[in-house]
Amino acid sequence: MSTAALPVRESAASSGDQSEPRTVPAAATVARGRDEWRVVGVVLAVLGLTEAVFRLGGDRLSKDVAHLQAFPRLAERLAQGRGRGPRILFLGNSLTRHGVDEAEIAAVFRERLGVQPLTLKIVPDNTAIADWYYVYRNQFTGASRAPDLLVIGFENGHLRDAPSRHVDRLAQYYCTWSDWCDLCRFDLPDWESQAVFALARCSATFGNRDRVTRRLLDTLIPGYRAGMERINASLQAAAAPLASPSYERLRKLLELAREDGVEVVLAAMPVPEDYDFDAELLSLVDQSAVQLLDLRRLETITPEMFFDGLHMDAAAAKAYSRALGHALTTVVQPAEGTAGRLKHAGGDEIVHAPPSAATGHDRTPPPHDRSPP
Repeated sequence: MSTAALPVRESAASSGDQSEPRTVPAAATVARGRDEWRVVGVVLAVLGLTEAVFRLGGDRLSKDVAHLQAFPRLAERLAQGRGRGPRILFLGNSLTRHGVDEAEIAAVFRERLGVQPLTLKIVPDNTAIADWYYVYRNQFTGASRAPDLLVIGFENGHLRDAPSRHVDRLAQYYCTWSDWCDLCRFDLPDWESQAVFALARCSATFGNRDRVTRRLLDTLIPGYRAGMERINASLQAAAAPLASPSYERLRKLLELAREDGVEVVLAAMPVPEDYDFDAELLSLVDQSAVQLLDLRRLETITPEMFFDGLHMDAAAAKAYSRALGHALTTVVQPAEGTAGRLKHAGGDEIVHAPPSAATGHDRTPPPHDRSPP
């Protein structure tokens, strides 16, 4: 049996079978390894260059990025104005950016109080209380940096508790690692979101990837960003309201302001779609040293003055800012017995603070107040 197997081997060998493995020269193996390392090196170089571009020139990516990167500088500017006049911080989003005319606010203060206020707008796009809380906490708390007056412009659900929609921005611009407990409680409910935060915290390229996408879509699709803002606003308005909305994040922000002796005004801004105040929000206002300014409807602002269906044009902004400025002068120099309420120069009440037996507020709301009973 063993001798019969030998001819088979010889036949296979003599048939010229070329399937036997060939030895790869050592030099070729080394060359292939070098090529692979070159590819890795090129990829790392590209990533490093991209990271450097975002860190050193990210402000050129968009006006919003430039604004976000300027937060520390703006906070320092506010701190340096201490003692030179009332320092007013307007905190909000693009509604406040378009709607608050700082020159008009300053003019009203000069007319009514004879002082020149230092005004500052912190208005990152598409944000709400989840983002504003961290911005204020990390940039404006402390006796030296806190403003004299904090004005939070909002509409509809901007003040309700909800996770931030911009984990990458939280990591890059709003938060520090000291915010981790609050982040996990409110904004990072799972390992995936926590991993995204960690990556965005370490990499500017990863943290700004959505802006690159929007920049490309802005180029390819005319009116893309304005259209998306209108769609998001309509979807938010159409969404079923929460059975019992909460305002824990707003409460924490108000506590930070109170610790620094900052007066707070919640300014309900005009938008084309009507909206009401949640009973929970009114309850929080009643419990806190905060003013709720109702400017949802002004006779001088018509639907045609919202240039893109959401934001006020220059004329509407001037009208809104004049009404807002008149109200704010009473906060800087409040009249006796007006706790919880602000008044026009002529005495017309424009602010609703919910009634309370403890404070003795009148239970009849202003005629234009559409808050729930």
